[in-house]
Amino acid sequence: MQEALTARLLAAPTISAIFADRISWGVRPQGDPLPGAVLQVIYPGRMYTQAGADGIGNPRLQVDIYAATAAQALAGARAIRDLLEIPAIVDGIDFSISVQDAERGPVTEDIGGGAEAQRYSMDFIVWFSPAA
Repeated sequence: MQEALTARLLAAPTISAIFADRISWGVRPQGDPLPGAVLQVIYPGRMYTQAGADGIGNPRLQVDIYAATAAQALAGARAIRDLLEIPAIVDGIDFSISVQDAERGPVTEDIGGGAEAQRYSMDFIVWFSPAA
């Protein structure tokens, strides 16, 4: 799911115009220019039947946007939110509508080397399954 979601985000003109290729998983690469997005699965959301995992997932995804200003962070957050709320099939993964579950920020955060960024965070429930 992570690879397909990254490909989906990077292929969207509204996303690439803001972030270029600065979308990473788990941690923001030190020294990366702003703005950037960091994605992290914070709950796996595997679905099961009596026979085991059924291939349907609904993980909780945390999206952190780092930008020079609060306005830039909010614009990046809205662009990702708007894309995730649209169903799509990418690289064999059928993404249903993702549901925003929480949002926080913007807050000022130290990003190292004496630099600061504005961080805006959102949580989504991302429904997906293998494409038919």
